[in-house]
Amino acid sequence: MAEGLTNERGPSPTQRQNSNILPPSSRYVEEAIFGWKWADIAEWLSEQGLSNHAQRFLNHKICSGRALLRVTEEHLKEIGVVAVGERLEMMDAVDRLRGRAGVSRLGAFVDAPSLLEQLDLLRAEKELKMLPRRIILAAGVQLHDVVGNETVTFYVSPFLRSAQTYQEIRFAFTDEQVVWHREDPRLREQEWGNFQDPQVMKQAMEHRRKVGAFYYRFPTGESGADVFDRVSMFLETLYRDMHRGLCGQNTIIISHGLFCRVFLTRFFRWSIEKFHKLWNFDNCQYAILELQPDKYFKLITELKWDP
Repeated sequence: MAEGLTNERGPSPTQRQNSNILPPSSRYVEEAIFGWKWADIAEWLSEQGLSNHAQRFLNHKICSGRALLRVTEEHLKEIGVVAVGERLEMMDAVDRLRGRAGVSRLGAFVDAPSLLEQLDLLRAEKELKMLPRRIILAAGVQLHDVVGNETVTFYVSPFLRSAQTYQEIRFAFTDEQVVWHREDPRLREQEWGNFQDPQVMKQAMEHRRKVGAFYYRFPTGESGADVFDRVSMFLETLYRDMHRGLCGQNTIIISHGLFCRVFLTRFFRWSIEKFHKLWNFDNCQYAILELQPDKYFKLITELKWDP
C-alpha cells in the first residue's frame, strides 16, 4: 500500500492529459513513431528546442523510433547530457511520445533485470533522493525486492498522481509478474470540497483541529469517517477477488496519505484514538501486511506514531 489503472482498454488519466501536447501530424500516429528514422528524430529534437543534442543521439546510434522510445535518463547521462534540467525536459518529451505511441510502460522495451541493476547502482550512489521520479523508481525496486519473482496485482487510485506513481513503479516488474491492474475510485484521497476558497479553508482547518481529522467533514467534502465507509466497501471487493483466486500472490494498493491511515485502521480494527496517533504517510512510503500461518495478516512495517 503506497501513498502517490484499469484492465479496460482506453487512455489512462496520464495519457488523456498528454494526448494533445504533440503537433497533430500524421507522423505522430502510433505506427509512424515506431518507424521513425534519423531525420524524424532530428526534427522532433528541434521541435522540443533540444536540437543542440542531435549529434549526441546520432553518435550513439539513437536513430530509430524504437530506440528513442527506449531512452531512459541514465542513457541521456551516458551520451553526455550533463544538465539535470535538460535531461528532465528530454524525459518529459519522451514520455509524451510514448503516450502518443500507445506505450504505457517501459517494460515493453527493456528487460527488468537490466533496469533493476541500473536502479540499484543509482541507489548505491544515493542519487535517488534528488528527484521525485527517482524516489518513485526506488520504491518500485524496493517493492520488487519484497515480491521477488512472485505474481502481483495492482489496485490504483484514479487521481493523476497515483496513476503516474503506478506507471513508474510498474517498470520494476515483468509482464509475466503482473496479473492485472485496476483503477478504483474508492481509493481516492479524502475530498476537501469542490471549490476551495482560501479563507473558508483556513477556518475549516481550524475547525478540523478541534473536531479531529476522522470526524470533521469539509464543506461540500468528506470526513475521515466517510473515507472509512469507502474503505469498507473496497475491502468487500478485495476479499471477493482474493476468495475467487483472481489476485496474484501479492497485492499492491496505490493510494493517498489519509486513505492509507484509514485503511489500516479499518483492516486491523484499530480505535479512532489510535488512528489519530498514526502519522500521515510520506510520498512513496509503503506498509507491508504479511499473511501469517494462522491466515491473519500482520503489519511488519515500522510506522510513525505520536506518543
